[in-house]
Amino acid sequence: MTGTGGAIGTGGASGGTTGAGGSNTGGTGTGGSGAGGTGTGGTGTGGVGTGGTGTGGAATGGSGGIAGSGAGAGGGAGAPAGGSGGGGATGAGGSAGAGGSGGGAGAAACPYKLCEGFESGTVGGLPTGWTLLKGYGNSTAAQDVGLATDQVHSGAMSLKSSSMATGQNRVQKALSGLGAVATKHWGRIFYKAQAVKPTSNVIHVTMVALEGTTEDRIVDTVEMTDGTHQWLFNVPDDSCCTGSAYSWSFDSAWHCAEWYVDLSTQSYRFFTDGTEVTQIAFTNNAAAKMSAWSTLAVGEIFYQQPPSPFVLWFDDLAINDTQIGCQ
Repeated sequence: MTGTGGAIGTGGASGGTTGAGGSNTGGTGTGGSGAGGTGTGGTGTGGVGTGGTGTGGAATGGSGGIAGSGAGAGGGAGAPAGGSGGGGATGAGGSAGAGGSGGGAGAAACPYKLCEGFESGTVGGLPTGWTLLKGYGNSTAAQDVGLATDQVHSGAMSLKSSSMATGQNRVQKALSGLGAVATKHWGRIFYKAQAVKPTSNVIHVTMVALEGTTEDRIVDTVEMTDGTHQWLFNVPDDSCCTGSAYSWSFDSAWHCAEWYVDLSTQSYRFFTDGTEVTQIAFTNNAAAKMSAWSTLAVGEIFYQQPPSPFVLWFDDLAINDTQIGCQ
């Protein structure tokens, strides 16, 4: 006869325990085999527990644990299989690796040519791998831009720009490591604004720019007194280029801006929240003054003084050779 199986083990954080062997005698029972729990989400693999094989009329061993699941990473391997039981004793099942409650997961690998979540550095300081890009203004702030925790799109930190002075400092990152992608790429960044309306005329605010022999402003806005704003591609002498209609307004939500540039064809495209702003796209436009860009600048810089601090947060920047999207 076959003996009663053991208790079913739990998966994930611990492997299944095997059941006790039966005590009946008579025919020879075969050992029960039970799979230990496998923790998913990490690198640990659950151990396999094997019931012992009874001899001389021993009953079968119990069932092993059912498969576990979990989201933890880095679990250890499970214990080896149990030994053979003699005279009716069952072998001990292996203990599963810690899958569900394993060690902390590491940062996900970057699927693009450049990823920046602004997670490295100290609050108030510059993000690791970035340098300060001095503005043209006379800001009294020691630094207009730095890492912050008060608003984030993902993770624990974002990049924050806050100022009332024109010509602010920004941060910049070298593009030399991107090779040919530096001069032909898709880019994406998320931003959130605590904007203020100008009391007269407009406020022109640049968010992202490519720095070469001149500055190409690739995420650029002009806001009217009614709070509506347009998108545009712009250069410092305002000789280029066409702006869109004033069809957008700043709010308290996170938004996605995407751009495409190709130096070889003097081309540009822009998308906001996944929708292309076709009014400002161009190809073969020498007036854009595109050159071999050496750095990417991020942070607000405006050219008319606002009535109160204009604040922008930036997060989840990426650059790639194909369109990234706002996922």
